[in-house]
Amino acid sequence: MAEADDLLRAGDLDGARRVLVEIARRDPGDVPTRLFLWQLLAVAGEWTKAKSQLTTLAQLSPEAQMLAVVYGQAIEAESVRAAVLAGTQRAVIHGGAEWAGGVAEALQFEANGDAAQAEGLRAAAFDAAPDTPGAVDGAAVNWIADADPRFGPTIEAIVGGEYGLLPFSAVEKLTSEGPKDLRDLVWYPVELTLKTGARIAALLPTRYPGAADDAAERFARATGWDDDGRGRGQRLWTASDGEDRGLLSVRSVELR
Repeated sequence: MAEADDLLRAGDLDGARRVLVEIARRDPGDVPTRLFLWQLLAVAGEWTKAKSQLTTLAQLSPEAQMLAVVYGQAIEAESVRAAVLAGTQRAVIHGGAEWAGGVAEALQFEANGDAAQAEGLRAAAFDAAPDTPGAVDGAAVNWIADADPRFGPTIEAIVGGEYGLLPFSAVEKLTSEGPKDLRDLVWYPVELTLKTGARIAALLPTRYPGAADDAAERFARATGWDDDGRGRGQRLWTASDGEDRGLLSVRSVELR
């Protein structure tokens, strides 16, 4: 697997995949290879194949069964996410803020070609969103938002296996240990304390929606922007202190 590691570090996802597939073909019971392969397929956005490898991994290793449940749900949530961004489904709102429905509606209208309606809904939602004073990794801020205007005062989040939008204003505290595994480049694991008092684990899509051709963006090492302001690659959060923070660098957010 050292060759696959080297190829991955060089940004050659296809080359690393070919090496891992060949190892798995020669030794179908190789658990470390299956563990590596399903995560690599997830980075590539090959959800069906990633789910198949994850299922096989759980069959080979009982220790991987909980992993398979959590990330099997995350893979399924990606199909919902794709439908939301395609405008065929409306995102659920985690946290119940009424104004956030406008952000979800705007995604639908924009995907279906009605940019003016989307802009009006988005502007109204952003105006209604409360400020979110607090601290990001110890730095005081008056507000925090996604740098991509499609999401703004909301967070793309998979909660309880369900994809949706979580308002920053619903969050009291967010913590993460930072990226540890390849899968964290796809879904960033966080612990949330909501202002309702609920404590939950969540997965935040690390990268913006859509395929990135650039290797650095695909591996969440960089962020790029389309002409219309849509993000590619690693998600950025912006704040009132003028700093843009890559999601993978965030360890703690505390909001009042």
